[in-house]
Amino acid sequence: MNKRSAGDSLGTVQRVVEIIRFFGERGDATLKELSLALSLAPSTCHRLLELLGRDGFVEQDAAHRRYRIGRELFRIAGLVQSKHDIRAIALPFLRELVEACDETSVLSLYLPADGKMFFAEKVDSSMMLRYQLPMNTPMSVLWGASGRSILAFLNKDEVDRIYAAEDRAPGSGAVLPSRRALNKEIAAIRERGYDITYGQKIAGAVGIGAPVFGIDGKVLGSICVTVPETRIAAKDRPRLGELVRATAAELSAALGAPRYASVKASA
Repeated sequence: MNKRSAGDSLGTVQRVVEIIRFFGERGDATLKELSLALSLAPSTCHRLLELLGRDGFVEQDAAHRRYRIGRELFRIAGLVQSKHDIRAIALPFLRELVEACDETSVLSLYLPADGKMFFAEKVDSSMMLRYQLPMNTPMSVLWGASGRSILAFLNKDEVDRIYAAEDRAPGSGAVLPSRRALNKEIAAIRERGYDITYGQKIAGAVGIGAPVFGIDGKVLGSICVTVPETRIAAKDRPRLGELVRATAAELSAALGAPRYASVKASA
């Protein structure tokens, strides 16, 4: 293959990727809308859509002259999702987080039917002082940064149901805040993008957690680091919070979450 044909092939592959990403993120579109969005000539878009359509990756609604993701691409996406558990997808992100801060990092998953969460996966710090976490055990989302960073992005009815069924913090023994106070805390978490709690789940531990979103834009769980209070200075907490928030956002993107899912989540 000569240099020119190699470059042409690379350009075609890149454009195909851009088209698939466009439909995946935005839904259907006319040929003109696609051409404008990708800054490609209509003839180029039409040629690529024809190529994708032959194998069922894109299909056209002839009545409305709009293109959309085809059934074959949905089939392949379903196979990929079924063969890759969220824990396996999250593990490299947890490892990177531990490499960056050397504190135990945990993936928590939300159980909507129960209004609870559980620790699903973790990567330990290399430090001698670290915490043994009760893995795969349902627990409250009202306490601890791992839970509250989930709670903040649930809708009001879910929060009301969870609030009505809860009691004292398991770590500190603190009583439930008033509903009005909890609303203020939820608003602060949503604004900041992460939560910091002190000893709520584990006495003497600082938890810093951020939400993880799924392909439908709903909160799936959280990523959290758990740090002994004696090992983290107050001035370092915002920096670690941003690191956790950024890691959770990267995992959300890997899971197909819409951009700015946290902004669009139900209040």
